[in-house]
Amino acid sequence: MSAALDAAPLAGPVVQVVAVDRLGPAAAALLAAGAQYLTAAAADERASDGRLRIDYVFRLRGEPDLRILRSHLPAERPEYPSLTPVLPAAHWDEREAMDLFGGTALGHPDPRRLVLPDDWPAGLHPMRRDVPWNIHPAPAPSGWQPRVAEGEGVVVMPVGPVHAGIIESGHFVFSLMGETILHLDLRMFQKHRGIEKVLEGQPWASAAEIVERICAACSASHQAAWSEAVEQLLGWEIPPRAVHLRTVLLECERIYNHIGDIAAIPAGTGFAVAAMTGAALKERMLQLQGRLFGHRYLFATIRPGGVTRDLPDAEVPGLRRELADLRTRLSALAQRMLRHPGFADRIRGAGTLTQAAARDLGAVGPSARASGIAHDLRVDRPYLAYTLLAPATPTEPEGDVGARLRIRFREAEVSFELLDRLLSSLPAGEHRSSPPAGADAAQGLAVTCNESPRGANVHYVELAGGRVTRYRVRSASFANWPLLMAAVPGNLIGDFPLINKSFELCYACCDR
Repeated sequence: MSAALDAAPLAGPVVQVVAVDRLGPAAAALLAAGAQYLTAAAADERASDGRLRIDYVFRLRGEPDLRILRSHLPAERPEYPSLTPVLPAAHWDEREAMDLFGGTALGHPDPRRLVLPDDWPAGLHPMRRDVPWNIHPAPAPSGWQPRVAEGEGVVVMPVGPVHAGIIESGHFVFSLMGETILHLDLRMFQKHRGIEKVLEGQPWASAAEIVERICAACSASHQAAWSEAVEQLLGWEIPPRAVHLRTVLLECERIYNHIGDIAAIPAGTGFAVAAMTGAALKERMLQLQGRLFGHRYLFATIRPGGVTRDLPDAEVPGLRRELADLRTRLSALAQRMLRHPGFADRIRGAGTLTQAAARDLGAVGPSARASGIAHDLRVDRPYLAYTLLAPATPTEPEGDVGARLRIRFREAEVSFELLDRLLSSLPAGEHRSSPPAGADAAQGLAVTCNESPRGANVHYVELAGGRVTRYRVRSASFANWPLLMAAVPGNLIGDFPLINKSFELCYACCDR
């Protein structure tokens, strides 16, 4: 791999303004052309032109520019036709926009609250600009009713929102016939932190410390997406060494997450030896990251202009040896797990997500690839050193727990190979560059996306006068939680922890 690398940021989005009644046909045309849906974002523009705004973002295969379909909604009646009937992947995005901004997606099949708590007053939309970030409204119960199966013998079993252990909060409502799951409804967003509201008005130079806390497990991915947005708006090129080191950080993050997710799956079956072996390997990776990069979970490692800490050349041989040993041990664990007949029987056929359901719901990351969908932004829209690396994209056809486990083992192998190639050809030079002239007045809209350990991580960033005016994050977990509802019906309730761990989704990415 050559050290000569074009470090220029990817192109910005192309905005296509359409009338509200043309949103559906315009989206259908993009989907028919093979476009991949990435995110949707609402914005409050009432102060400037008396309207709200709704943007739907797509990626067209082979095109460097992202495509935005934009409609403006009159503030007195902010209604628009829901795209969910033709674009099911947008269903949570539209519900979130209705909660936070107040627009109405007409014809949405499930217009219940998504983000706002049950006692939040109706008609108060916290992301509107005239609502302060620290508001504490008087409770006004409006209620949330789960969707459940009905019929003789159906038992409704709520679980959560508080769970055992240290996981975050989520409310699961099961409809059961005996031990068989008929239906699952989710109520996430239990600890919404208001990160996007807090980011509004922040100078771009101080926003990274907030952005990196969206999710500890994908901190580097979020930092990289934010940094690319700033660099895109400023035309800020980063040094080749920084390009490689960012890619190293992202692949390290992918490996430790995949190892941790691999360890979680046997824990759901009582296969303690495999679970503890995987946990020990993850801990070794975290300790390695803490020693070399300054933080176990890679906080404060990526900033606009490059990376915050260089990797001394003298450390590279030892890092490569440590990674090679981890790779060997993870391969041995794969053999031990996948050849265990009892464990193999538990994971075969459990929690199957069909390719059709995965495609309709916009599955991303390992969850998509385990259902035979070869989406990977490192390949589909290359960035950083992936323009030279061309990583392999393994897929599995079965879509069950076993497929999601095998995909992680295979993807970890790919990441170990990429890291070895990167570390063997680190360019010389600086690891960070200074901002260009006029950085304090940065303005414009950037939409950046990268392949986090769980899939597409999309940041929608708008700046004016060097400050954030709108920030919306659609993480892979936000995209993939609805997949769980599609994968569990027909399975035994006793297998739910195993199925849930095979997706291993993040709560914090929703509670942003």
